[in-house]
Amino acid sequence: MEGRDEPISLAKGASGTALHGDLVELQVLPPKKKKGDRRRHRGKPVKLRYEVRKIVKRETVNFLGYLKKDIGRSLVRAENSRLFVPFKILGDTRNAQEGDKLLVQFVRWDPPARLPMCKILRVLGPSDDPLTDHKGILAKFGLSGNFPDKVVGEAKLCPDQVTVKDRKGRNDLRNVFTLTIDPLDARDFDDALSIRELKNDEWEIGVHIADVSHYVRQGTQLDREAKKRANSTYLVGEVVPMLPHRLSSGICSLVEAEERLVKSVLFRFSKDGKLLGSKLAESVIKSDKRLTYEQAILFLEEESMDAIRNAKPPPSRYSGNPGKALNELSNELLCDLRDGIRTLWKIASRVRHSRMDSGSLDFASSEVKILVDEKGEPERILQSESDESHQLIEEFMLLANETVAKELRKKKLPGIFRVHPDPDPENLEELRSFLSIFGISCGELTSRKEVNKMLSQINKHPLAQVLRIKFLRSMKQACYRSSPDGHYGLAKRDYLHFTSPIRRYADLVVHRVIEQIVRLQKASKSDHEKLEGLAKHLSSMERNSVDAERESVKDKLLLYYKKDLGKKPPVKHKAIITEIGRRGFFIELTDTLARGFVPIRTLPRELGYRITANGTALVGRNPKNKLKLGQETKGVIDKGFVSDKQLDFRLG
Repeated sequence: MEGRDEPISLAKGASGTALHGDLVELQVLPPKKKKGDRRRHRGKPVKLRYEVRKIVKRETVNFLGYLKKDIGRSLVRAENSRLFVPFKILGDTRNAQEGDKLLVQFVRWDPPARLPMCKILRVLGPSDDPLTDHKGILAKFGLSGNFPDKVVGEAKLCPDQVTVKDRKGRNDLRNVFTLTIDPLDARDFDDALSIRELKNDEWEIGVHIADVSHYVRQGTQLDREAKKRANSTYLVGEVVPMLPHRLSSGICSLVEAEERLVKSVLFRFSKDGKLLGSKLAESVIKSDKRLTYEQAILFLEEESMDAIRNAKPPPSRYSGNPGKALNELSNELLCDLRDGIRTLWKIASRVRHSRMDSGSLDFASSEVKILVDEKGEPERILQSESDESHQLIEEFMLLANETVAKELRKKKLPGIFRVHPDPDPENLEELRSFLSIFGISCGELTSRKEVNKMLSQINKHPLAQVLRIKFLRSMKQACYRSSPDGHYGLAKRDYLHFTSPIRRYADLVVHRVIEQIVRLQKASKSDHEKLEGLAKHLSSMERNSVDAERESVKDKLLLYYKKDLGKKPPVKHKAIITEIGRRGFFIELTDTLARGFVPIRTLPRELGYRITANGTALVGRNPKNKLKLGQETKGVIDKGFVSDKQLDFRLG
C-alpha cells in the first residue's frame, strides 16, 4: 500500500477472488459496531478494515501443483500454500494420476465462481520421484539443459584443441607452474593460478581466466543464447549451463595437462607479499595439476609426502576431470605443488590482511554440499568451513576483479560492474537493537570500523549462525550496473566480475573490453542505456538462478530426511533455534544446516507457551518453561510438507 511499509489485514472473507501476489485496489470498510465499543475505545484510534475492491493485475500465471481427486472430480492443489484454494481444471487432465506433479497455467477466477480455473500444461510425474522435483524446478524457473539446434551447430564448429594460429601473439606460459583448485564436484574450470620466481626476490602470480570471448563472438547464436541465460544454474547434482558442454567442459575449461587460451592478470609481489604492480595479457597455459580444496589443504597442513600421496581420492562419480591421482605423481611434482601452494598462501594471506584493514567485511560462514547417487537420491551431506585453501583462491580472484575494474575506470571504458549498495541506516539501527538483546554492543553502524567490530563479536558468539542470518537480512542485495557505484561488503570503489566467463555473461562482457585494452584497439562506443538494460537483465536472471538453487536444496533435504519418518525409536537430530514466531519456531540442524519448523501446536498445550514482546523466546505460564533463540534442542521429523518444501519437526 502506498505510503506504508507494514502489511494490512483484510476483513474476514474480504479477499474476493484475489490470490497471493496480485496487485489489488482496496476499499475501507465501516468499523464494526459492538455493544460497549464507545466506552472501551474512547480516545483510541479506530482500526481500519479493508476489502478487495478490484484486481489490478494478476501475479499468478504459471505455477506447480498436484492432482487431487475430490468426490469424483479432479482438482489442482498448488505447491505454494499461499495459493490456498484448489483450482478447477479447464480441459484435458492429460492422463494425470492423483498425486502427480503438474505445470499449470492460471486461466481465470470470475465471480460468482467458487473456485479459480486452470489449465494443465504438462504432467511432470509422480510427486515421490526425485526426477519429478527436478523437472518441476526447470519448469518453474524457465530453465533448460538443452540448447537450440543453431547454438549446438555453432558449438560443434569450435575446435577441440588450441591451434598454432590461436597461440599467435599471446604470452606463452605453458612452461610456468600452473594449477587449478576447485570443489570436488566441479565440471568446468574457469580459473587457474601460476607462480614463478623473478629477479630481485620477486614473485609473479598469474590469475588466468578461460578465454571464452575467443570462441563466443558477439552477435552469434552462441552469444545470444548465453546472454538470454545470463548464467549457469547449479542445481543439486546437475548444472544447467550457460554455454554448451562442448565449450563449458571442453575447450574453455582449464583441465589438467591441456593447452588452453586465457585472459590473464599478472601480478608482481615482493618476497614478503607486497603488491608491486600488475598487467593484463592474453596468454596460453597448460595446467600442471587439478586439485580439490580438500587436496589443496593437505599441502598446507601436512609435512609428510606419504600422508599427502596416500590421502583418499574424491569419489570418481562426483569429481569432474580429476586428472592424475596424487599417488601417481612424481616426488618432484608433489614438491612443486607443496612449495607453490605455500607461497601462494603466504602472499594471499598478506592480501587478505590488507583487504580487511581497508574495511572489507568478514562474512564467516559454513557451506553445505549435497551429493546424490545415479538416481538423483541424496546420499551424503557435507559441511565445510572457508579454510585457507578456499581463501587462497578467493583473495586472488577478488584482487583480479578489482584490478580489471580499476583499469576500465582509468581508461573510461564501458562495462558491467558488480555493485553492493550501502545498507539503509534504519535497518542498521534495527540490527543494533536486536544484537543488544544478546549482549553485543555496537557503536554507530554507519562506520565500517564499527560494523567489523560487530561482526567479530558475532563470529565469536555462541549464537553466531542466528546472528549472521539477521545481519545478512539487514544488507541490500548486490547487483549488476553499467557504472562503478562501489561495493559495500568488500569496501571497494571499483569492482566487477571477470573470473567466471564460462558461467556468467557479465564476465564475458568484461573480457571483450579487455581484448580492446590488450590489443590496443580503439574502444567501441557503447550505448549506456543498453548496457544498463543488460545489467538489469543479468541481475534478474541471477536472482532467478539463486531461487532455483535454493529450491533444489530444499527438495533434496526434504527427500533426505523423509526417510526418518515413522522410524522407531524416532531419530533425534541436534538443532538450534534460529527464528521464533507466533505459529512456532524454526530450527537448524547442526550437522547439515537443514532448516525445519516446529509448530507451536506440537508443544504441550497445558504449558501455555506465548511469544515474548521482543520476539526472542516462547515462554510458558511457568517462566522455567522457556524456548529462546539460539537454544540447543533435539528435533524429530514430524511430517514433510511437499507443498511448502518444508520439514516439520516436533521436539524430541
